[in-house]
Amino acid sequence: MLGQGVWWEEPYRIVQTNLRLIDASLDPGALACRVRAFGASVITFNVGGIYAFYPTELPLHARNPHLAGDLTGEMLAAAHGEGLRMIGRFDLSKGTRVAYEAHPEWFVHNAAGEPQEYNGTYQACVNGGWAGDYALRILREGLERYDLDGVFFNMTGYQPVDYSGRHRGMCHCANCKAAFADMFARDLPEREDFSDPAFADYLLFKRRTSKAAARRIYETVKALRPRTGVMGNGRGSFDFMRLEIQREVSRPAPEWPHQPGELARWGAAIGRGKAYSCASTNFLDFPWRYASETPHNHLLRFGQTIANGGQIDFYLLGLLDQPNSAPLQPVSDFLHWHAAHGEHLTGTRSLARVALYHSNASEVHAGATRTGKERKNAFRGAYRLLLEGRVPFDFVSDERMADEDAAELLAAYDVIVLSDAACLSDREADLLDAFVEQGGTIIATGEAGLYDERGRPRPGYALECLPVSRLVEAESGLETSVMVAPDELAFPETRLLHLDGWFFHAEAKPDAEASLTLLPTPNYGPPELCFVEAPAGRVPAVLSRRHGKGRAIYLPWLPEWLYFRDGMPEHRELMLQLIGQASQPLVRVEGAGPVEVTVRRKPGAGGELVVHLVNYAGQRQSAYEEPPALHGLRLGVRADVGQGRALVGGGAVKPGARDAQGYAWLEVPAVKHFEAILLQMAEA
Repeated sequence: MLGQGVWWEEPYRIVQTNLRLIDASLDPGALACRVRAFGASVITFNVGGIYAFYPTELPLHARNPHLAGDLTGEMLAAAHGEGLRMIGRFDLSKGTRVAYEAHPEWFVHNAAGEPQEYNGTYQACVNGGWAGDYALRILREGLERYDLDGVFFNMTGYQPVDYSGRHRGMCHCANCKAAFADMFARDLPEREDFSDPAFADYLLFKRRTSKAAARRIYETVKALRPRTGVMGNGRGSFDFMRLEIQREVSRPAPEWPHQPGELARWGAAIGRGKAYSCASTNFLDFPWRYASETPHNHLLRFGQTIANGGQIDFYLLGLLDQPNSAPLQPVSDFLHWHAAHGEHLTGTRSLARVALYHSNASEVHAGATRTGKERKNAFRGAYRLLLEGRVPFDFVSDERMADEDAAELLAAYDVIVLSDAACLSDREADLLDAFVEQGGTIIATGEAGLYDERGRPRPGYALECLPVSRLVEAESGLETSVMVAPDELAFPETRLLHLDGWFFHAEAKPDAEASLTLLPTPNYGPPELCFVEAPAGRVPAVLSRRHGKGRAIYLPWLPEWLYFRDGMPEHRELMLQLIGQASQPLVRVEGAGPVEVTVRRKPGAGGELVVHLVNYAGQRQSAYEEPPALHGLRLGVRADVGQGRALVGGGAVKPGARDAQGYAWLEVPAVKHFEAILLQMAEA
């Protein structure tokens, strides 16, 4: 291995070459030279798993039929000769027919006994002999031969959906049946939904066995090569993370343009300080691996990634001789820019004072809740309104709430938004209650805490801090409005906010404060009958109460879901004003244009701040085109800062005097795809 340090804690730029069998004739020296010239510092290269790209001696490990020599070994030598690190790519999730015919019991079989076969490959069962033994023999053989800088494992865990998007069903092999019975003393579920009482146990079974499999892989690597970095997907055992950005045309349109930032925020939330990258997939989707993304989409992805502390990864099918080559030069230019400025962009921490609660339990158990169908878009609506409101924000993950430092993680924020976080454990509820008691603010919507971490209904709300005690009625299908009184919030030209879908009538606590009012469902035709009638009694649409030194706010509906669907500014402003009552951001941006704002600081960097601005003006629905540059933006920083510089546009930027709110303002150069403003704190 090159050097002496842990290389993945420094800035890195990966080019991942997913090799085809026919690529076995490539020239390793030429590829290493080209990848280095492209701007990368790391190459990901095939080693083995389904097919070996080296002369394997294991009889059930299929050798690439086009292989003439030791391609992996030659590539490792060439990469190191060019100063590149090399990550070995293993796909241990499948075997070929030779392995299946020797040991069919190692592989996935559905309830009908059919194997999960695709293009001559067979999906391995997490609980079978391939995953538990033979795959580790393949890994050991590769590591004994090659001193790899890192290892990456493709498609580990349970994969019930094949490459064509067909759901093949859960595994019913003898290994799964026995392991599930040992863990829960019951049979595997017959149905993959919460109507089967065993299904919730099966979800827990998959999590536990997947983590055990990841631990076996990690320990195998470290026993042979302690200094080889294990690249993981964020769950299980790993040294650094690789998350993947790509389209999936089967998803409902429009394309979600914030996937890179969402992944990077999640990586920061669950990574415990470990490095994370978001691999920008060059191709459109699996069936069209030769159809390249636009260069502008790649740059938008990279801008979001670095704005949220991520490292850089570019993922290709094959080599750098792509049939659709338009993205290659812009991506290369970005990699060279990152090489010049990466020291300011990596190893940083966010200074956001607002967090969006990422509840994996609510996602996994969505089918057990009333609002499961709305959950994802409610969360993304909250994401959008924070981003479009130019509020720097992080994720807080329920996957960290069992950690000893969980309370410290929460204490970093003024406000935590619980967007329909239906499933909360008792520990989560205790931690969030303590956060409010110590001075924080929680803004919760929808079914917040009405279920436990396994999706089982609670008799009341999990959070003691909330201004409501128990659910009286869950009403769905409403088509009405919420009335804003003149003295409520700052809506000088708006008296009504439309409400569609769910409303949760709850028993308010005696000290709850009420605002906004749910109106009766009005007539909407014919026009002569369309008018709003006064409600017979008040039903508040916002409830709040003091709890210790802090405040808990509850909206018994889903304004963020409505914002995702309809994009009406009133729903965004409602949430932003509630947040603004409890938190003043470190930075503000004024001026027209769709721009994301984050602010980060590198520990021990002498008081250095980096403010990131990401331009979304080139994104329309599912199209990603060249964005018009945003001119006339002004950046306000609520701190004593000296002269800075724009890392993309170039040139110095100098803040003016601080205003009455404490912000020092500076003019931002035109922002094309993204900008990073480097500022020096006056006091380190």
